[in-house]
Amino acid sequence: MTIIMRLIIGTIFLLVRSFGTEIEPPRDSKCPQAKQRYDFVIGLLSPKAGVSPLQGTFDDYSKTTYDIVTKCYNTPYSVNLDVDKLLNIPENGWTHIKDGIDEAMSNQANAKRDVGLSVVVGPFYQNLAMVLEELKIPYIVTDYMGFDWSDISRVDSTVQWKNIIEVRPPMPEFNSAIVDFFVFKGWESAVMIMPENPKDNQECQNLARQMVENNISPISYTLRMRDGAAEVLRNVQLLEQKKIVICSPRDDKYNLIQMVLDEASLFQMLADESYSFFILDPTTHLKALTEINMYRNGLFAAKCDLFAYRYKDTQKDYKGFATGYGFGAADAAKIITDAKYYYLGRHESQKYEKLSKELFLKVLKEVVIADGATGYIRFNENGTRVNYTLSLYNHGGVKLYNKIATWSKNVAVYEPGGNSTVNRTISTKPSTLQLIKSTETQVKETRGIFKDIERVVVVLEEPFVMYREAPKGVEYQGNDRFEGFTVDLLNQISEDLKFKYEIVLSPGNEYGGPRKDTENEWGGIVGEVLTKNATMGMGAISITSQRKSVIDFSLGVISTGVNILITKPVEKFNMFQFLTPFSLELWMAIIGSSFGICIVYFILDLRSKERVFTIKSTLWFSLGTLLMKGSETCPRRTSQRILTIGYLFFVMITVSTYTANMAAFLTKRNLEEPINSFEELAERDEVVIYTVDNSATMNFLKSSAENTIFRRIWEKIDNGGRGVGLVPNASLGRIKVTESKVPAAFIFDSMINSYVEKKYCRTQSVSAPILLQEHGIAMYNGAPFKSQLNIELLRLKEKGFIQELKKKWWENTRECDFDFDSRNSKQVSFDLEHTAGVFIVGCFGLGSALALFILKKAYVFAKTDSIFQPVIRREDTSTGSSHSSRTPEEKPVFGHAEGKQSTV
Repeated sequence: MTIIMRLIIGTIFLLVRSFGTEIEPPRDSKCPQAKQRYDFVIGLLSPKAGVSPLQGTFDDYSKTTYDIVTKCYNTPYSVNLDVDKLLNIPENGWTHIKDGIDEAMSNQANAKRDVGLSVVVGPFYQNLAMVLEELKIPYIVTDYMGFDWSDISRVDSTVQWKNIIEVRPPMPEFNSAIVDFFVFKGWESAVMIMPENPKDNQECQNLARQMVENNISPISYTLRMRDGAAEVLRNVQLLEQKKIVICSPRDDKYNLIQMVLDEASLFQMLADESYSFFILDPTTHLKALTEINMYRNGLFAAKCDLFAYRYKDTQKDYKGFATGYGFGAADAAKIITDAKYYYLGRHESQKYEKLSKELFLKVLKEVVIADGATGYIRFNENGTRVNYTLSLYNHGGVKLYNKIATWSKNVAVYEPGGNSTVNRTISTKPSTLQLIKSTETQVKETRGIFKDIERVVVVLEEPFVMYREAPKGVEYQGNDRFEGFTVDLLNQISEDLKFKYEIVLSPGNEYGGPRKDTENEWGGIVGEVLTKNATMGMGAISITSQRKSVIDFSLGVISTGVNILITKPVEKFNMFQFLTPFSLELWMAIIGSSFGICIVYFILDLRSKERVFTIKSTLWFSLGTLLMKGSETCPRRTSQRILTIGYLFFVMITVSTYTANMAAFLTKRNLEEPINSFEELAERDEVVIYTVDNSATMNFLKSSAENTIFRRIWEKIDNGGRGVGLVPNASLGRIKVTESKVPAAFIFDSMINSYVEKKYCRTQSVSAPILLQEHGIAMYNGAPFKSQLNIELLRLKEKGFIQELKKKWWENTRECDFDFDSRNSKQVSFDLEHTAGVFIVGCFGLGSALALFILKKAYVFAKTDSIFQPVIRREDTSTGSSHSSRTPEEKPVFGHAEGKQSTV
């Protein structure tokens, strides 16, 4: 009874599989009869020793969601099969393949050597296919020919291999789709550009033969990459050919498509509506026609046709494939994973303790995948793809991707007659080319990119979005409440793309970041767009990798960065500013040198009979010389004169240096010590630092590496997890800086800081911007209006509209005269504050002189009892001279003895 039930279940399984429906394994499915799981070894081909170009994508798509597969299979081994050295196919053909496989198993999977390879994945090599068929090992072919070297291409090979499963549709069928389109269009000739190497253009040769068979004349040109396509395109213009086929089977290697399109742009072919380019890349990777490359190369303005077939619709296309190998590797991984699943559902599998390669090969051919990297996947009994569909796109122009037709093989043919309004089907038996009705998109264009009024979420942030100041007695409603850079930009975009919108404020007035308690919930603009509460998010929201992991963005609107906002340093007044040209140590050295000179003069003249340098005269001579005043005392001895020359030279250099430095110090502002860089900010412990919570700037600082200046800055902001430096928006950050009683700095978007600097004159933005990013328009992933929005932004940039908006909201709204401040910072007027110290020194000298005079008079008064006692002079009759009348006690206190006179 059990055997009968299993036969019935197996039959149902096969019937359901024949209709392409995926089913669960039978409920009585069991793992191997032995207690151990199935072992599985995968051989991945690589061009040379090292990691296979298929490896990364293959591993990513090998993850299974079937619990029973995880239960019944061991973790698969992956063996790298080096075609060049290990298998040695280029030199020895098939003779060394078996030994190479054994060597790879011994070195990379020795524990499973008795199991052998369960499946081999990689491009087609005929010698390898022959050996694997002998060994009964399934061979999943991801490309028509080998990596850098190929023996025989699968394009022209008519051998029916029993063990091959081809991921890609047959190349002749792919070429038939192109020929069918040429036939429908009535094109009778075309120029075909292909690589020079015959082994790299076999797909192109096959297309040329099919064109000839259908009475289409191909004019073939082979290109050497170093020569470029200019000569070929010049011949195209001379021949007046308007149809050009760019055939590049190995575009990852040659980049032929991009090169030809670049040259065609120089010849003004892309701007000419009469030209039609048909691009053939069998991988449909079409690197030159990715959205970002079409923007960069200006293809949004192309007026010619840029036709190319794709396996899938662009809005559903897989992302992340760096090369064309990714498509085949991803589908091969899915096919193997599903085949493991189906294998357990086959009642025959219970007969084997180990994995049966013959049964597994049958199961591989029964796999059906509805949405593979290359579209719908199904195989016939020979392992060839069937029932797939190719989508024909016209690339470039306003829409970038305009699907105009689908092509399929072996489907029912329908030919409507008369004036039918349904999509037309043009039969080219046994294949079908179905053209999409063009009026479907024309109607959409007339009504705009949106059907209804769309919500646009913003953050109030000067000058991007601000409340409009209403005149007295007027109250604005709806969108009229707002003004700013973003509002003007949104008005222009809506006018050009013909849609209506409603501006709503972001919850909490936040840009958006993950909630602290969970990474899956986002707040602010990002959260609103992610939950589709708003169609778009606009404002000063930066495009970051973290945000792009959950939502999508347009092209950048304006470039920005991160810098520092501080309060503008104020001038410090120092009444003794005249002392600042020299340091305290230098002043002490000058004064000490002057007194030292006094001592030396005094010693040199100590025992002279005609003594000139007494203590008083020496001090007067030294200070008078230092102050450029001179003295009536003159050195007479040779030693004193030599000393005087040296001292005068010292005085000349000192005074000249002081004069120059003093001029510099008195003609510039003496400001408080400012912050000029992030390095200085990290070192200044007294400075309080702020930034916006849940912003790109905060995430950058928070995720900085340990022991970096940005990490130290974040630690100051976070303050031990308390987040004292986090503010909800930039406006509050500016207020914190300007009203702080201690030095403060605000780190945020350089565009916002620049506006604040021009609007609020007490602030100043410093340091060169870091973390260069762009503000973009946020939208949900897969938004169908992204292309139109990007093209509109590019047009506005080219027209200079965005630059005019920047001028309007940054330059024309400034309230601070930076030019005046700059001129004043270079030269300042002399006020009393700058020279107060000089007056103080002068007053001190005056006061000291008066004090000394009073003391002297007081002393004389104490001796003579009269301050104004007259001096009686008597005449010496013997000499004829007159002398002052002095008492015997009256002797000179300072100076020379009686009768001596100083010589100047």
